[in-house]
Order: sequence, then structure tokens, then C-alpha cells
Amino acid sequence: MESIRSLQQALIALDDARHAAMTRADIPALEPLLSDELSYTHSTGTVETKTQYLAALACGRVRYCAIQRDLDRISAFDGCVVMQGRLAVQAEVEGRNIVASTVFTSTWVRRDTGWQMAAWAATAMPHRPCHS
Repeated sequence: MESIRSLQQALIALDDARHAAMTRADIPALEPLLSDELSYTHSTGTVETKTQYLAALACGRVRYCAIQRDLDRISAFDGCVVMQGRLAVQAEVEGRNIVASTVFTSTWVRRDTGWQMAAWAATAMPHRPCHS
């Protein structure tokens, strides 16, 4: 049985690979990291299936330029890992430059072929004005 630490390291590496594939729009690298049942909820509230999400990357409607993740917590359950943290994203969506700061929860499930992300949900972080 793998230790919690090695499981966490493995999932962080998979999530790093997912981010790298997203910024390269590398669909063949990204596809096996995502469950066929994927529910991908963007910080805008838009929800996509795996097919819809990959199609948006493949056609260039969405292009990720940079992704910075800060993990707050990784919780392991029987056959499931939940990651929570903050994400800063620079992207182009339909030709518009987007900079987003979000909090996220991602759920990874163990399959016969390995770990896959089954759910993603991001919430935009509120912009707080500076007070003097």
C-alpha cells in the first residue's frame, strides 16, 4: 500500500502534467488525465463535459498561457483524492485576454489505467479594494 506522502506526490505530478498539457493545448497528453465522466466547472459558472472542454482547447477558443497553483490541502479517500487550493490563470478566451484568481477543488479517482481527474470546480476570488 502506498503511503499518503507518495500518493500526494504522485497526484501533484499528475496535476502538474495536466497544467503543462493545458498550456500546450496538448490534447493527446491531456485526454488520459481526464475521466470520461469529467464535470469541469469554470470560475464563470460554465460547466463542460470532457468532450466540450477538450474541443475548446483543440480549436483554440480557449488558450491557457500560464497557470500558477498553490495547494492548500490534499485529502485521500478510498480510491479518491480531493485537492483544494488557489489558482492564478492567464488565458485567451475567444480572443480576449483573461487574468483570473480562483479557489478550486479537484477530485481525482483511481481507475484501472491510473488516476484521472473526474471533477473540477473553480470560484473567482473577490477583488478586495486596498484600504489606507
